[in-house]
Amino acid sequence: MGGNLAELQDLLKAGKSKEGKRRRSSVRYAILQLFPSQVKTFVRENDWSPTNSIRSHLWFELCRHHSTDGMSSEGFYSETVDQVFGRNQIMLAVMQSRTLGQCVKEIEERPEECAHLPSFVDQVNVLSYFLTEKGNLAARRVICVLGYTHPDITYCPGLYPLTSLFLHYMSEEDAYNSLCTLVRSRQGKFLHQTKLGYEAAWRTVYTLTKKHAKAAFAHLGKFVKTSDQVERLFESWYWWIFKYLPFTHLVRVVDCYLYEGKKVLYRVAMALVMLFAKQSAKMDSVLSQEALNFGLRQAIQKFCQDIPVTPSKLLKIAFGIRSLSQKNINNILLRIEMGLKSRTLITGPASIKRSFSSEGLPTSQSQINIHMSSHTLTVRELLTLWSWLPTRVTMYQPELVYTTEEHGCSLLTFYSRVQNYEPTLLIIKTTDDEIFGAYCSTKWSEKDTKGETGQKRTYFGTGETFLFTINPEMRKYPWVGLRHQEGSETTALKHSAELFMAADNKMLTIGGGSGQAIWIDENIRFGGTSRCDTFDNPPLSESRNFECKVVEVIGFK
Repeated sequence: MGGNLAELQDLLKAGKSKEGKRRRSSVRYAILQLFPSQVKTFVRENDWSPTNSIRSHLWFELCRHHSTDGMSSEGFYSETVDQVFGRNQIMLAVMQSRTLGQCVKEIEERPEECAHLPSFVDQVNVLSYFLTEKGNLAARRVICVLGYTHPDITYCPGLYPLTSLFLHYMSEEDAYNSLCTLVRSRQGKFLHQTKLGYEAAWRTVYTLTKKHAKAAFAHLGKFVKTSDQVERLFESWYWWIFKYLPFTHLVRVVDCYLYEGKKVLYRVAMALVMLFAKQSAKMDSVLSQEALNFGLRQAIQKFCQDIPVTPSKLLKIAFGIRSLSQKNINNILLRIEMGLKSRTLITGPASIKRSFSSEGLPTSQSQINIHMSSHTLTVRELLTLWSWLPTRVTMYQPELVYTTEEHGCSLLTFYSRVQNYEPTLLIIKTTDDEIFGAYCSTKWSEKDTKGETGQKRTYFGTGETFLFTINPEMRKYPWVGLRHQEGSETTALKHSAELFMAADNKMLTIGGGSGQAIWIDENIRFGGTSRCDTFDNPPLSESRNFECKVVEVIGFK
């Protein structure tokens, strides 16, 4: 152990050659002979350009270095591709080049139509990094085979971006084998593979930034109204790096990541917050105005796209953060994971029914149960929402009865899962991370009941129905009829002010008269919002027309 660092440098100076296999073997030998600290220094300090072909050897060998059970046997990948897709289908797809552009367009613009992509893929972030049409098809094959050979992966949004990156520098089979080593690494060193792990990761980055970049973290608060908005900002930390950083910066981050693990990503995310705070220190700066006018999330995304420092400078800042050892990171991550897992340990209706204060708000024990009823809202947001519910409803057991993340995107599935619950909370999170919804007072099965004329009723529901927004601000919009009952309105109540809920196989609607407060299409992908007579509300989404990222329904029974 303890070889010559210059030897590895010399081995990688040349790019592709006829002796590629021999060079790869030499690189493997050199990595094994060097001390870990030497390899770490070598990878951190060499500022290779994105086009440098050394990655075709180095990335593969760095991944191989972490392998616990060796690479798959030669030919295993191609045989598995045949099993998953069938040889004829693959050859037909490759030969019919005129259809490849359509396939790529489906990936990037209509990800929900790519039903064969495994469920662990984040359909909103299917990133290709300028791959050719052939490369995009290869990425999809690799991802599908990974899903086939690793059925225990339930949520791993980082796999698709890494697949696309690997295919820039190595063959399809090498990319598959390299990704397998990352998936199988000990203690999840590289990839979170469950929703709980992914949530624990962003909460860890949030906690680390708050502790080790205090000034930058405090600066973020100048652009938001509540601390919850800062917390929510970190939900998308992963995409600051993999979606918004320039390719030149991204590949250098991945160089280090493939040897040191996800702690590199944590450090880079913190460095981005520190750089953003520095660039927006003056409140009259362009960046500050961007954050104030268009929101902190959009401002940070744009900052990452136009990052004003070189890749080397970014990494220098990231690795210069003090008192941030791997042990400290692991301890914080473990503590957060244990806290999230503990939410599943307190269950049963008795724990909820017996745990409410005189004000109708849940005590600390039952807050865990309430948090379990949503994957989208924080505890604080749920508690605010609970305070708006009728008192009798807060005594029931909440249950997450439908979520697009688990049950698919179809109104028919939606109705089949929620129709027997009364009342229900409809929660919508858009691709712009706006969150809003409605408390629906009546069973959705009412859509099939007939009125006095024998015809199905178009609208149903009661005046307990209300709208709400959670992000970017928390606000409740009750039925306008309550103002009449309280005497604040003297004009007669219009029929259009009593249109609460409507549903059929093509559309779901909340509110009516002069517009619809919320409508969602049959695929639960697109929707719209506008002012309506029933609630006299403003549009709940800034853009009025929105695309759904997650739709949830919490039921009470």
